[in-house]
Amino acid sequence: MSLSVNGSSLNVNDEGEAVWKTLANDVGTKKYNAVATVTNPVTGKTDTYKREFEFEVGERSCNVSAEKMNVFYIGVENPVGITAAGVPSAQLSVQASGGGIDLVKQGGGKYVANVKSPGEATIVLSGGGLPPTNFKFRVKRIPTPVPMLSDKRGGAMPNGVFKAQQGVIPVLEGFEFDAKCTIQGFNLVRVAPRQDAQIVANTGGRFSPQANTLIQQAKPGDRYLFEQIKGRCPGDAAARDLGDMSFQIK
Repeated sequence: MSLSVNGSSLNVNDEGEAVWKTLANDVGTKKYNAVATVTNPVTGKTDTYKREFEFEVGERSCNVSAEKMNVFYIGVENPVGITAAGVPSAQLSVQASGGGIDLVKQGGGKYVANVKSPGEATIVLSGGGLPPTNFKFRVKRIPTPVPMLSDKRGGAMPNGVFKAQQGVIPVLEGFEFDAKCTIQGFNLVRVAPRQDAQIVANTGGRFSPQANTLIQQAKPGDRYLFEQIKGRCPGDAAARDLGDMSFQIK
C-alpha cells in the first residue's frame, strides 16, 4: 500500500496509516489531493483511489458581545456571547473585573454577567496563543421608569375610566430586559371646583382603601394630582423620584 498527498509520498505504518502535515502560511480555504494505491494480496490486483480534501486556515481572533446592547445593567442578568476563533475552548481563559461583575458560564460560548456598581467592567480573553485582549462595557442602573395610570402619563380621562383604575404602574419604556420595577408610594390630591383640596398618602402602587374612596368621588371637572411618586427597580439601594402626574376628569 502507498499513500501520497499532492504528489509527495508518505510513510505508511503497519496499520496502514500515514500522517500528513503542512504549514498554515496564509488564511483561507486550502485544498489537497490524496492518492492511495492498494494491492490485494490474494488476487494481486492493484486499485488506486483519489480524493480531494480541503481545510480552512484562520487567524486567532476573539469577540465579546453583550447580547442586548453594549451596556451591563445592575439588577438584571446580562447575557453575553464570547467567541475566540482559532483558540481551543479548553485553553481559553475568561476573566472579568470592575463594576462588581460576576461572570457565570452557561455553555456554548454563552455567559451571564451580573453587575453591582455603576462605572466600567472589563472582560479579558487570553490563552491558546491569544494575547490578553480587553473588552470594556459600561455599567449602568436600570433606566428610571415612567409612572402611568392605565396607559396614560396624564391629561384628560373619562370619569368611568378613571374610577376603574386600580393603581399607578411603573413602565420601563424601550427597555429590553425582563426587569420589574415597583411603585413605593405617592400623594393623591383631589382638586374639585370650589372645594378645598383633599390629600391622601398612598403606600405602594395599588390604591389603598382611602385613596380608592377619593378616586370614586371623581366628577367631571375635577383634577387629580399624583405627587411625589417614588419607585424602585432591581439593584436600587433607595427609591427614585418618578415625578408627578395630573389628570383632568371629563
